[in-house]
Amino acid sequence: MVQDRRIRKTKEAIQNNFLELLKEKDLEKITIQDIANKADINRGTFYLHYEDKYYLLSEIEDEYVQSLARNVDLNEIIDNSVDIETFAERFFENILKKIVAYIYKNIEFYKVIFTLNRTNQLEEKLAALMYQNMEKQLAPSRTVSNIPLAYFHSYTYGAMISIIKYWVLDEDRMPPDELVNHIFKIIFNGPLRLMANEQVQ
Repeated sequence: MVQDRRIRKTKEAIQNNFLELLKEKDLEKITIQDIANKADINRGTFYLHYEDKYYLLSEIEDEYVQSLARNVDLNEIIDNSVDIETFAERFFENILKKIVAYIYKNIEFYKVIFTLNRTNQLEEKLAALMYQNMEKQLAPSRTVSNIPLAYFHSYTYGAMISIIKYWVLDEDRMPPDELVNHIFKIIFNGPLRLMANEQVQ
């Protein structure tokens, strides 16, 4: 137990200090010695836990994805007996608000990851998580309203990650609740309908 606690504390120190370094330097310019110095450990201790800085980054991303998955459960909204409005309300309360709240709670991490000068794997991992949930809970037939699931997922995930990423990096970031309302409005009404309404008005 004591050994496990010591390992966990060492890994937390490595991860936290690595994220701090990513605020100061490009990933490619960070050395293992930089991480060791920042975390107040020796290089040997680093290599006891991680192969290299890329493995370290991947493990950090995995932990955040898994934590997000634990905070969001599609089973909370799935019920074939409910109407559209009830389904939408459950999605708003149990999925969308929780996702945005979780990201806001960990905003510094997401700011670091979304500003990396490389294609970060976090987006791919989040996309995979969303697809797995859609396939398992929403579309076991692999279609949504006769749209192939892969295409439906590509559009919805692309739009969601784009607006989340913009919000995270926005220096004049709006409050989380306001963002949730905007995303829900776009999702529920559809961008084309909203644009058409503007023309009518």
